[in-house]
Amino acid sequence: MNQLTVHEAAREVSVREQVDVVVCGGGPAGVGAAIAAARMGMTVTLVESFGFLGGMITAAGVNGIGGWQHDLDGRPLVQGIAMDIMRKLARIGGVSEADVERVFTPVDRRPTYREGSLGCYWLDTNPEYMKIALDEMMEQEGVKVILHANAVMPVMDGNAVRGIFIESKSGRQAILAKITIDCTGDGDIAARAGAEFDIGRPEDGACQPMTMIFTVGNADIPPMSQKLSEDKSHLEPLVRNRYEGAVRLARERGEIVLNPNDIFCAATPLDRRYRHVRSVNFTRIQKMDATNVDDLTKAEILGRKQVLEAVSFMRKYVLGCDEAFLISMPATIGIRESRRIKGEYTLTGDDIQNGARFDDCILRAIYLIDIHNPTDVGKPSTLKMLDQPYDIPYRCLVPQGIENLLVAGRCISGDIVALSSFRIQSHCIGLGEAAGTAAALAISMDRTPRQLDASKLREILTRNGANVGMGI
Repeated sequence: MNQLTVHEAAREVSVREQVDVVVCGGGPAGVGAAIAAARMGMTVTLVESFGFLGGMITAAGVNGIGGWQHDLDGRPLVQGIAMDIMRKLARIGGVSEADVERVFTPVDRRPTYREGSLGCYWLDTNPEYMKIALDEMMEQEGVKVILHANAVMPVMDGNAVRGIFIESKSGRQAILAKITIDCTGDGDIAARAGAEFDIGRPEDGACQPMTMIFTVGNADIPPMSQKLSEDKSHLEPLVRNRYEGAVRLARERGEIVLNPNDIFCAATPLDRRYRHVRSVNFTRIQKMDATNVDDLTKAEILGRKQVLEAVSFMRKYVLGCDEAFLISMPATIGIRESRRIKGEYTLTGDDIQNGARFDDCILRAIYLIDIHNPTDVGKPSTLKMLDQPYDIPYRCLVPQGIENLLVAGRCISGDIVALSSFRIQSHCIGLGEAAGTAAALAISMDRTPRQLDASKLREILTRNGANVGMGI
């Protein structure tokens, strides 16, 4: 059956501004990219659809920021702009200053990579403070921020991106730029520019489930085990392995109907000073495509239904939650996986498990393989610890066949196994920093990102405080 169509008349679109670099999306990768390019002397505009920056940290309420570890030589693994952001947040009261300094202080030994939670350390952040910290950093760095605006299409000249079209209350406008950086998380601009991409599992396209984080009060929850290797036999059966037994029992009793999760995943303090207020990661919305508006709509609604179910579960089964109550849900659902833009190199699961090294490394990273079950109910996620960090090469940020465009964040070039590790927020900030630095360097050298000398990029990243591996 032919799909009904209408004709949209051609029109002239006013150019709002011309800049060196335009960054699409103000999440962890976007803020890293914008700050990096501005520090290199570029004029930078950052376009964000929400009324605040931070992406999954703020809009989706994912307030536990992980992936912090130390390299083989004891240096902090992720440094640079990620460190600057977390220290800024600590200064205004949005995260424990002691915790921040702990993850950014070198150690005099090789880590075991079994320390911390799930092989890394986490920083419990307050999303509301993060909004303020990022506002202040953008002002200090001279980044022009446009909120409440969607980056909808690239401005194309053949296979080269010349900027973006945005839609806002002010209508449709264009921003022209020498380099465009796609930090939308879903690779929207890259895909609409014609870049090839993969999405989901090869066999069925299924992506990791989405999650509606929620905040509860009166939830003085004792610490839960997050170490895969820890002996849990001494724990009460319903509490064992993050309430795995309780979740199974509640499902058998018909008390959990909508949520396919097998465990009560995490309940992070929203603020260390008030431990009875928790940000809870428990809901799972499967079989939805984050690039499809109908699926997103269904996911948001189902997510909220699961939250009600989850609060009832907490009151009955979770220690310290007899009188827990719902405080809030975030502005949007949390998304783990969508498009993976095909780049000049595709990072693989074998790469991350073998601690792969690359001559064009722009970020050292570690987080366990963490594939939340895409389709099955009550079945565990795939979790596998890594024995050492791995390199992420610059080529993963350069889309095949499209010029003047870089991608950063979870949409870089990788397979589904690699994505399950590099998608974490600290890594995304570092990927953004690399993209912003690369864009500025390419402009200053009158080259395209594809033509860039990665060794020069690595030198600048190192000089700016980032860790791009030993031997630089």
